[in-house]
Amino acid sequence: MRVNVNQTKSLKDWLATSLAARLWLWLAISLTLSLTLFRDFWISLPTMLSPDWVFGQNHASSWGVLTLCLIFLWLKRKEVRKGMSESAKLKYKNSKMNFAFYILNFEALLGMALVVGAVLMPSSGDFLIFQVLLAWLGVFTMIFGRKAAKIPAILLVIYGFAISFPLVIERFAEEAYARTVIIPLTGLMNIMSYPWHIEGQWAHWESFGGEPISVVITAACAGPATMGVFIALFALMMLDMPLPPKKAVGLFLFGVVGTWVQSFIRLIFLVLVGYYLGKDALWTAHYWTIYLLFPLWYLFFAYLYFRQAGRLPEVRRKQELEYTLVTETQ
Repeated sequence: MRVNVNQTKSLKDWLATSLAARLWLWLAISLTLSLTLFRDFWISLPTMLSPDWVFGQNHASSWGVLTLCLIFLWLKRKEVRKGMSESAKLKYKNSKMNFAFYILNFEALLGMALVVGAVLMPSSGDFLIFQVLLAWLGVFTMIFGRKAAKIPAILLVIYGFAISFPLVIERFAEEAYARTVIIPLTGLMNIMSYPWHIEGQWAHWESFGGEPISVVITAACAGPATMGVFIALFALMMLDMPLPPKKAVGLFLFGVVGTWVQSFIRLIFLVLVGYYLGKDALWTAHYWTIYLLFPLWYLFFAYLYFRQAGRLPEVRRKQELEYTLVTETQ
């Protein structure tokens, strides 16, 4: 019996102190949970990765934000690993090799709550990835603790916001959000004397060649998806290179206005394409302009952001120190 007890104790020691062992344990539990409780995710995954679904149905924004969150997580892996190591030492010390500690402590309960929350979420194709990641985060929290899960949790919130924002707008503020572009667009078309007529959210006009065109301007046309992406990207930038509150608020408001303006410019462009080139050209432009205008706008905004961040005293001191070290080594 003593041999068995010693072997059991050694196994507990290994699981409690080895990061690699606990990572494999986390991965095994997470995969088992997702394969048994989230079968729809694995069934839908090939479709969600297909170009027709990503680009044809405008899901590129959600995949883009998720990719950037994963890149940020990789860049912050040392901080996450530090939290994992500290959590392992603390749990090992407090539990005194009693594995009931892992079941009864607050972090385990919090992790279980996240898993249960993921399972009980209403089934929706837009949230399948989020559900699986939430469950994986719950298991991660149970095994590695709150400190290690802090950065992954923040990134999951940012991703969740990016996919939720346009859906919330379309559900609760569809007409109001659409009118933020319908009203100024109608005024501009009337000023420019184009044959433009509005009935609610329906826009009617004749092309230059006499082709009648009728389209409905929805909330999606006003760019809630790009607005959600902008806010998510701004949050990631603030995590990586935070600005003072006044600068952050000013740049954020400028970015919100700029994101709306680029959506409005896109809508003007589509109307003019429809007028001069016809309905088919309008829908072709509708497909690709969203992947051109917003990236160009955000590149400009990122340039302004990093320029402001580079002017911070602590950043300048770090750059001066790095320059001094380089010159001394030469």
